[in-house]
Amino acid sequence: MKSFISKHWWVLFIAVMVGVAVYLTAAGTLTAPKYQSSSFGKNHPIPDGLEYDIPKTESDSAAPNVESLQESDYLQLWNGIQGGIYKYSFYYPALPDGEVYLRCFEVTENIELSASRLKEASTALVINHKEFGPIVERQQFVIYEGDWDDYYATRIEVWFKDGNTKEETKLMEKIYRVEGWMR
Repeated sequence: MKSFISKHWWVLFIAVMVGVAVYLTAAGTLTAPKYQSSSFGKNHPIPDGLEYDIPKTESDSAAPNVESLQESDYLQLWNGIQGGIYKYSFYYPALPDGEVYLRCFEVTENIELSASRLKEASTALVINHKEFGPIVERQQFVIYEGDWDDYYATRIEVWFKDGNTKEETKLMEKIYRVEGWMR
């Protein structure tokens, strides 16, 4: 027996390595998160005739002329580095100290999107904002529902929380075509 093992040690080594590889593959398959394609966008098609904006691209990076901004342009959205990742800018008249943040809702069923993470990611402090101008400039946030290239309509709302009274007020809303971040 001893001479067999000493002559054929490599067979035992290969058997152990194959066993380890099979174990690691099986364990990884059983415990890995299931990143199956989300059908959120497919299940929420954009209604015919709905007017919406499309997020800008980085090539649209020129800063707007603040004096000529229309109220509908106070909120501006840009595509980020991947689908579902966005940046937003927000312009507004004078506000007391507090904070501005976003809330997003799918348009057809009014489903709140990324509720557990969106407020924190999109919150910007408002300090000494005495005249019309930028409050938020290119702050990043993520919409998790859906997949890349699976577009649906989202109502993006801008909210203000007064620093003194803690009262929350919706400042504006705008509908955009978005896609989710594929994890």
